[in-house]
Amino acid sequence: MKTILSFLFLIIVVSMNGKAQLLNKLKQKTVSALNNTTSSKPQSAASGSAGTQAAIESTTDKGNTESSDASSSLTTTTTSNNTQMEYLFIVLPDAKFYFSDKPFISSNTGAKTNFTSQEFIYGRLELGGKTVSEAFKLDKQPTEGFHYLNYGILITPTGKSEAELNYDQTIKYTVNNRSKPILIRNDEMKNTWLNFDVLATPSKITTLQGLTPPPDNLAEFKFAAGMDLLTRDGSIKQFFPANGDYTVQLVLWNFSFDDWGKPLESEKNIIAVGSFEYQFNAKDGATLMANSQKRLDGVRLAQAMKNKYTKLPDWWNGKSFTSADALMKPATLTPMIKNYCSNNGLTYISHKVYPYSGAAGWTIYNDSRTGFPVSRRLNAEAWTLYKDENGQCRFAVALIDEKYSGGGTYGSPYISGLSGEFIDCGVIK
Repeated sequence: MKTILSFLFLIIVVSMNGKAQLLNKLKQKTVSALNNTTSSKPQSAASGSAGTQAAIESTTDKGNTESSDASSSLTTTTTSNNTQMEYLFIVLPDAKFYFSDKPFISSNTGAKTNFTSQEFIYGRLELGGKTVSEAFKLDKQPTEGFHYLNYGILITPTGKSEAELNYDQTIKYTVNNRSKPILIRNDEMKNTWLNFDVLATPSKITTLQGLTPPPDNLAEFKFAAGMDLLTRDGSIKQFFPANGDYTVQLVLWNFSFDDWGKPLESEKNIIAVGSFEYQFNAKDGATLMANSQKRLDGVRLAQAMKNKYTKLPDWWNGKSFTSADALMKPATLTPMIKNYCSNNGLTYISHKVYPYSGAAGWTIYNDSRTGFPVSRRLNAEAWTLYKDENGQCRFAVALIDEKYSGGGTYGSPYISGLSGEFIDCGVIK
């Protein structure tokens, strides 16, 4: 009888322990799920219940075993794909990334997976026969006149386990908090691939980036895309704190939208992820930062050239105008403009004063804290034709200022700058 009672007691203990273990496991899963939730920019009213609606997509790359695939001749060391990933997003199963130190054209030839901080880097995404528009459902975007993808980059020390990384060193955080929109041109929409910049040669920028997804208009795309922002002065030390090997993961993705064009919860984002290894050396830092500034200047120049004048205004060739203000008369104004150009490496061509009536007058600038005058600027516009240091023709207003001297008086007039746009040199006669 004692044996039977002991046996029954053992069963009860085991049963209680089993339930305790089960409850403990459920508790651990719940805590883990809460800990893995990261804050993000609100994307829709439904995002609050995203945790219960999440569909975890687990995909396996099948393209590497298909001999008919255009990339099958490459080994897995030259391609970076969505292999065995589990994210709270919709992951494109057939997406394959390739990277190279030279721009891709019509294939993934030249792809590799290891780079140094002395190299330029370009990417290519192949979509398994689907077009860019189909794969990412770009036609669902509510934008007018343009389409875009969101582009995120995650940089982490190579070899660190997930447990060693910070909360902001995850793909989820990168998608929700560290992604920028890139412009997808009309001729790229129907391609089954996408070539894009990662860290481009300053003179070969092809991918334009905005600052915040989703973008409101086409004018927002005025920056170089990829690692450019991460290699600027002020940010490069944050992402590359020391010499060594880093893993760079890239995410190209799009929102899923409801029928009214509103982004759905982030778990329904459509993403593709690729990666490569990057060997960083701080000795290359100065060059990386200088190239980042060149990209910024290059994109600004390209944007400015799109808006350049193609002809001189009618008033320029109209009836000659003589100003009543002594400062605007040729004897005073011409030497001022010529000296400014000479001192700043510019080539003076000619200038004319825009016709006005009466006295030109001044605009006074006051200190925002004290309210006292700081300077004043002449309202009359002296439009100037000149060539900049790169030989580009410009058409700009000479800004004529005087600094406040106290007691209601101002100092000698001087030109503080030239404000204008590019102009086609061929229209200048």
